[in-house]
Amino acid sequence: MTIYMSFQNCRAKLSSKVAPLQIMADYYIRTPDREESRGPFEASQLLTLAEAGQITENTLHYDESKEEWTPIGLNQQLKAEVFPENEKLSLKINLPEETSTKVENNPAEQGGIKVTDMLAAAECDSEETSHLKKKEESFQKAAALSSSSLGVMIMLSAVALLAPHSSVINEAISAEKFSTIFNYPFVIVGLFDFIMAALLFLAVTEVYPLLRGRAMLTLGFGIYVGWALGDPIILIASAAGGFGIFYATIAQSFSTMLVAVALGIGGHAILAYLAIIGHFAGFFDSMYFELIPTK
Repeated sequence: MTIYMSFQNCRAKLSSKVAPLQIMADYYIRTPDREESRGPFEASQLLTLAEAGQITENTLHYDESKEEWTPIGLNQQLKAEVFPENEKLSLKINLPEETSTKVENNPAEQGGIKVTDMLAAAECDSEETSHLKKKEESFQKAAALSSSSLGVMIMLSAVALLAPHSSVINEAISAEKFSTIFNYPFVIVGLFDFIMAALLFLAVTEVYPLLRGRAMLTLGFGIYVGWALGDPIILIASAAGGFGIFYATIAQSFSTMLVAVALGIGGHAILAYLAIIGHFAGFFDSMYFELIPTK
């Protein structure tokens, strides 16, 4: 019986013997109708998938040079490796009929990696790679929670700073001298927090670097106010709020994000409550700079 083998398959089998001496490129692939990707694959593995009918020239691969998903058919170099158009080399191998039939009926005995096993590993369904999928899912959950949670923290911070200045703000509004509120530095910080909270509720994550600096201000100011008033509750609440904001901007796992959210929202909620009930009455009166004349 005659077996025909493509020239490309011969080359792939020969190259696999010297693979340790080469630096192989890794490719991630996905279909145009799905967001989930598979990989990484080497070009030789993509060739195996193509021959098994698992991928086509329309299958997307991530092009690192362009930083975008591109059909394999548009990458001439990769296309030539995965979908070769080389003239086939015919090899005639005369085998006894019994041996030939056995090879055809039992392709698993020919050796090599099964396509289904390769896909399972690429999709993190294997035992060795399942932890990678769990880590990615944890990161996605943390990212989804961070923006809205930070928005709540910063909004509570704005309340804690603006509530003690409510009389000053009302007076400026009634006298239509809005510029005078800028004589109170913590009113400016409170308005900044209000703007940051609005941006966070709109999922503008580019403000995260500013929030890290803002977290340090909460921590430092809270320590000063707590020391000045002799109140350990303010110290603890400010520390929790500051650390909560900071870690919520850098958390890589869902469990870490939950801890950051609990600290940030809890700490700022306490500060906002103390401000509303007048706990800071008289303290902010000394925080005044006549940058803009009131008359």
